[in-house]
Amino acid sequence: MKHCNITMIALIATVLALLPASLACSGSSGADIYLEGVSIGSLSSGGKPISGLPVQGVNIVIKAKTTKVLVSQSGGLTTIRLQPSNAVITSSADGISFTGIEADQIEIKWDPATSK
Repeated sequence: MKHCNITMIALIATVLALLPASLACSGSSGADIYLEGVSIGSLSSGGKPISGLPVQGVNIVIKAKTTKVLVSQSGGLTTIRLQPSNAVITSSADGISFTGIEADQIEIKWDPATSK
């Protein structure tokens, strides 16, 4: 549970730290959202599971039109809402899920040292 809380805090801090800088550089196109160093138990997009990925050291880049990020946490569940696209990223101990984000808007990268 402690690892999960640390991951959530790092996730929120990363999103909040990168958003203003990205908005300043990108003009009206919005910002990409980076979820760095997350450990995923499962990953789904649009209710469909994505399998065959390493579970540790995953970096996820979400390329959705974003000018505002709303982060909330309740009962071990962290929800990140992106506006104006209305995309939602949900993270819990069970994994990460995306709704309102197309598969081509998600880029997954991992550290080769931690994914073996």
